[in-house]
Amino acid sequence: MIIFGKLVKLVFLFSLLLIMATPAVAQQFGKPVTLKQETKISEIFDNPDVYNGKRVMVRGTVVDVCPNRGCYIMIASDRRFQSIQFKVEDGVIIFPASLKGRNIIAEGIVTKLDPTKTEEHRHSANDAAKHNESHEMPSVAVMINGLGAAVQ
Repeated sequence: MIIFGKLVKLVFLFSLLLIMATPAVAQQFGKPVTLKQETKISEIFDNPDVYNGKRVMVRGTVVDVCPNRGCYIMIASDRRFQSIQFKVEDGVIIFPASLKGRNIIAEGIVTKLDPTKTEEHRHSANDAAKHNESHEMPSVAVMINGLGAAVQ
C-alpha cells in the first residue's frame, strides 16, 4: 500500500511538471503569421517610403485596443514613446481589450497615410499618431493593415 501511494504521488508530480513545461498556446487572430524576419517598428517610421506597400512582421507589446469595435491595436515600438497602429477590417478580426499589456507578433502591409487626403485617412492618421512622442500632428502617418497576429 505504501508503494502504491508513492507511485500515485510520483505520477501526480510528473503530470504537474509536464503541464508546467508545456509552452502556452498563442492566441491567433486572423491569418497565421508567415514571415520569419522581424522589421523594427522604428525602422518603419524612419523610412516610411521604403516600407509603404510592403508586407512586414513586427513584434511588441499591445499598448492600446480600439475601445469601440476592437478594430485596431497599438503596438509599442522598440523606440520609447512610439507605437504603430495595427488596423484590421471592421468585423473580420476583433481584438479584445484584454490584450492590452500582452506581447504580440503581427503581420500586415505598411501604409503611409496623408492625413490631408480623406476623412478616413485623417482619422487613421490621428489614431496612429496619438501615442507617439511628438505632440504635433505629423504630415505623414504610418500604420499596418493587419493580416494576422499571434498573442501570448
